[in-house]
Amino acid sequence: MESNKTERYDRSAEQFAALNQVKAQTVRARLCRTGSYFGVVPLKLANGRLAWPAVQVAK
Repeated sequence: MESNKTERYDRSAEQFAALNQVKAQTVRARLCRTGSYFGVVPLKLANGRLAWPAVQVAK
C-alpha cells in the first residue's frame, strides 16, 4: 500500500454517499459495474469492508 497518499480513507459507503447526495446503494452499484464511483476507488480493508475518501465527485 502506498504511504504517500494525502487523502484519508475513513468514510463508509453511507457517509460517502451522503457527501455526494446520492443513495449508498447507488455508490455500491456503480462500484460493482465499473470498478469505481466516477473515478474514486475505495480501499478494501482487512475485514472486507470498503473505506472511501471524503471527496465530492464532479460528474
